[in-house]
Amino acid sequence: MAVTSQSPLVEAFESMRRGALYLIIAWLLIGIGLMSVIAGSLTSLTLGFHGGKVLLVGSLVAMAIVLIVGVIIALIGLWGNFIPGAKRLAEVRPEFATSATLIRVGLFYGLIVMLIGALLVFILIGIPIIIVGFILLILGYIGLIILSFKLNETEKNALYLAAGILFIISIFVGLAGFIAWILLYIALGDSAKKAQQAPPTPAPTPSTVIPPV
Repeated sequence: MAVTSQSPLVEAFESMRRGALYLIIAWLLIGIGLMSVIAGSLTSLTLGFHGGKVLLVGSLVAMAIVLIVGVIIALIGLWGNFIPGAKRLAEVRPEFATSATLIRVGLFYGLIVMLIGALLVFILIGIPIIIVGFILLILGYIGLIILSFKLNETEKNALYLAAGILFIISIFVGLAGFIAWILLYIALGDSAKKAQQAPPTPAPTPSTVIPPV
């Protein structure tokens, strides 16, 4: 069976879409972990020294567990789906190469550093490591922003533009990132359907050579 010129593009969109779903789930878990620390820290202020310390340690343990699970899910989604999809898209459309590289370096390795930090959070050194991971994640989000804006230009889908804007806001307000991943998931599904419905590029017809008489 001949492979149409559209098939690599469809594969790229569908792969990134599957990865986005993993990231949505991971965002939920990471958000729960961070909220548990914030809630535990605020509550510990109203308790005595010993009671507050116990509650704070418990919050850190809960955060570490949920954060580790969330980061593992995110890594699976990134390495198994989103990054290969972005790489495939860059092969079809070279203008996406920069965003694909930033996403791979920033998001994937940033999450690995955060995972290491979560494992070491019990000896306090994990917190600075998590901060380093967060800085790497910002680089990854810059890649996501570039990706979203370029997809808005090529696909003419305002959901990409909205996702890109929300990814910018998410650097300062984390909840915006969760919404951005949802919009990106929907938009990638639309692009995959659009690519599937597009007529394939006809194969070049070999020229007919008229034999000499």
